[in-house]
Amino acid sequence: MKKLYWIFLIGSAIIYGISFLCSEYLWWLVFIFPVPLLYITRQVNLSFIHGYVWGLFVFTLHLSGVMYVLICLSRETWAMGIIAGSIIILYQALMPGFLFWCATRINQFFILPIKAQLLVWNIVLWLFIMWIDWYSMWIFGIKEGYPLMHPLIPLSQKPALLCLLPYIGKQLVTIAFLFVPTSIVMMLWCKNYKTVLFFCGAIAPWIVCWWWGAKVNMQQACWHKKVKALPMMICSTAKNPAVAIKIAAHHLKNIVATYPETEIVIMPESAFNMSNFADLSELLQWWHEDYIGKKIHFIFGASRWHEGCYYNSLHWVYNGALQGCCDKRHAMLLSERLPLWIDGPIMQQLYFNQSCPIAISSCKRDKLVLPECGEFVPYICSELFFNEFPDDEYKDIPVIVIINDSLFSVNVWSLYIQKLLVLLARFRAIQWQRDIVYVSYAQSLFIDRHEVIHEINK
Repeated sequence: MKKLYWIFLIGSAIIYGISFLCSEYLWWLVFIFPVPLLYITRQVNLSFIHGYVWGLFVFTLHLSGVMYVLICLSRETWAMGIIAGSIIILYQALMPGFLFWCATRINQFFILPIKAQLLVWNIVLWLFIMWIDWYSMWIFGIKEGYPLMHPLIPLSQKPALLCLLPYIGKQLVTIAFLFVPTSIVMMLWCKNYKTVLFFCGAIAPWIVCWWWGAKVNMQQACWHKKVKALPMMICSTAKNPAVAIKIAAHHLKNIVATYPETEIVIMPESAFNMSNFADLSELLQWWHEDYIGKKIHFIFGASRWHEGCYYNSLHWVYNGALQGCCDKRHAMLLSERLPLWIDGPIMQQLYFNQSCPIAISSCKRDKLVLPECGEFVPYICSELFFNEFPDDEYKDIPVIVIINDSLFSVNVWSLYIQKLLVLLARFRAIQWQRDIVYVSYAQSLFIDRHEVIHEINK
């Protein structure tokens, strides 16, 4: 075992990464990744170095797509993107190193029996999951984590497994998740009927959820058939925004002709590179029923200046007239904001030489009341992903979320992030018990709170 424990340790980290990178087929591996790690704790005192190496493999795999995005954002100075990504990985690996060290010291100090030691290691894994999910990015100025690494996210591939999520909460489901690998390790260690019973008890809730989710037929909403997506980015020179307006009008006209039932058309985040729609009332007449053939609600993402601040916003136009804007309440690191401790001329030139940093709105999140179509709550990209709980007061109203995932579609190394974003949105629909209209450049989906997904434009 002493010669093989490094293989077990690194194998655990690789399995953890693969279950996310290839989640469509290997989602079930997420149940297995703690097994090699927990198995070797019986004979090996894992140190800070062991935890740090494990963390390096884990974060290198999970953040490979993020690394690529940082390189793309750095443009000609791509080496800065590599350095920034490497620093993030080296920093994140400190926490598993520290947690491994703490677990070993606790077990040695109290001379715990083997089952108690296994409990300590389960607590360590739970703390690691909590740290990554909620707190790991605090060093960059905001108390938040990286939710795409939570081990429950791949299980969204089989959403019936998560049917207990809205009833018992994310933390209890996570604990139930950790019982499965723990029971497998106990069987490998002890090989008696008690451990077999423990294993059966650990997997029983998941089997029941799978069976129950397959049996229950929920009443599905049908209003999503009135919603269509226009998943494209329309750019225009600052001197001639009319070109972009007319291009969009042409596509709207085609959508209405193809789908006469259309009432709402949605474009993704940052669909237009213009920031002055409030001053374009005459041009917006191209989106009037006289040209496109029908009164429709047109929702899209574009930046705007308001009271001296530059916001990433969702715009709502009805029948050729701007009805309102919703400004984003969360800004993504590097692509939309810089932390105070690196916000200097060099970083400004590197990441915002062609645009301005995004201001974070402090306004209350209001709902969109669309005549003859219903009510919706707008979210812009990371607002959905980084909010553990809804930050609006409309519990049962469907959510419209517009996403800019264009950076993740350039290279195969980052395509997996697009899929994880959909899985996380599916997770939020179950967790929040809210229907979600999800519109990005890669996919446009209606995600039912009862685990069903429909492609919008079909």
